[in-house]
Order: sequence, then C-alpha cells, then structure tokens
Amino acid sequence: MTTENTGSDPVAVLYHRAIGDLWLVQDRHMHDRLTDPCFPAERGPKATECWANFDSLIETYRWLLGHFDESAKLNRDLRQQPQVGELIFRTRATQRRQPYINDANLYLVKSRKLYLYLLEGLAPVKGKRTIKAYLDKVDDCRAIWMKYGFDIEEIEAIPGLIENLRNEFALIDVDRKPNFTATQQDQPKEQQAKVAEPKKPSGKAGRRFKDWEQDELKIHELMEKGMKPQAIAAKLKKPQSYVSKKVRSIRAIIVRGNVPKQ
Repeated sequence: MTTENTGSDPVAVLYHRAIGDLWLVQDRHMHDRLTDPCFPAERGPKATECWANFDSLIETYRWLLGHFDESAKLNRDLRQQPQVGELIFRTRATQRRQPYINDANLYLVKSRKLYLYLLEGLAPVKGKRTIKAYLDKVDDCRAIWMKYGFDIEEIEAIPGLIENLRNEFALIDVDRKPNFTATQQDQPKEQQAKVAEPKKPSGKAGRRFKDWEQDELKIHELMEKGMKPQAIAAKLKKPQSYVSKKVRSIRAIIVRGNVPKQ
C-alpha cells in the first residue's frame, strides 16, 4: 500500500495540502501588510511607487483567496468520502481529542475570510491616486488585519500543529483497514476527480523531492526540526538572504504537493 502524495491517496493529499497551507499562512503573515511609504526625504514619497506597491499586494491577496478557496473545496470533497471520514474520526479515540486536521481547517477558514475582507475593503480605489488616498488605504489595511488577521499566538502555534498533523497522518496510515488500497481503480469518475491532486497555484510545474538541490535538501531537513532561517543560515554558514529565499521556495513547492517521502 502506498501512502505517497501521488494524487491517488486522498488522505495523503488532504494532510499534505493542509501542511502546505499552514506554511503559507505563517510566511504571508509577515509580508502581506500595506506599509507606509519609505523614501529618502529629499525625494519625497512618489504616488506612482506607492500605488504600484498597492496593486501588487492586491494581486497577492487575489491569488491567496483563490488558493484557499481551492483548498477549502478540496478539503470538503475529500472529507465527504466515507472511508476518509472514518479514518480521521477514529483518531479521536486514539488521541483523546478532536483530529488535528480540524484545527488546521480553522486556519483555512480564517485565511479565506481575511483575504476576502482585504479585497473588499481595499479595492476599488475611488478618485485620484494621491499619497493621502494611499495612506488612507494603509490605515484601512491595518484595521482589517487587526480585526480579522492572526495574532502572534496563532502564528507561533503553527509549527507544533504541523508536527501534530504529520503524527496524525502516520497514525491514520497504521490504522488503515487491511483491504484499503490507495488507488483510483474501480472508482466512479466523479470520485476520481475528488481524489486528484489539487491544481497548482501557478503555471510552474513543481519539482520532485529527488530533484532538489543539495542545499534545499539540507535546508528542508532543518526546517522540519523547527529551525528559523537565521539559525539555518548560521548552521550551514550560508548568507541569510540566500537561505530565506530557499525557505520561501521550499514552502511554495510543498504547497503544490511535492513533499519528501516519509
């Protein structure tokens, strides 16, 4: 029986997508805020640069909302399959708590709501695109993040939740019935579509784990141990900017479903 995330095992697809989404939530928490213009005093803030930053952020919000919408549909479709639901439900008795995949779903629900309100609250822009209008949007953005965004405790809990999801998936894998098969043979076409791996969020095809560079393999291993980019850079004696870029790349690959064999 295979449990690799090949698109034919609905439980693996469900858990790997949830883990990738949590990494995405943690990463975007630090980069998705509209900020005050920071330009040298002698130049003064340029409206065109401010609004270019605004437009770029709106596109990011739009992509993230689409991605989390796709994750929600995948989650719903997979968990409606009786066999998947039964396997997840049985972890409640073993762990003596609700399945951790439910906790991950709360992050998904909150993320969709956050980016929906950001898109609705920040666009469209009415009138002339002045610096004052931009600063008003900065204030609006902060207010929406304060009301609907994640607090520091929720973000700090993500690595622990990811580890719990990995353990829960391993528990389910052991608990599978002897006659369970992770294939799509003999399934109706509509069920096969539900099991299929989710669409990639971009046009770039993901790489398989075995094709990753050696640095990426080492960095991923240290990420799995909960190390931050700064600590990884120090351990590997690499520039922090280089490591941070690799970390973002690895998390994007994981979101697309390309994960190492467990």
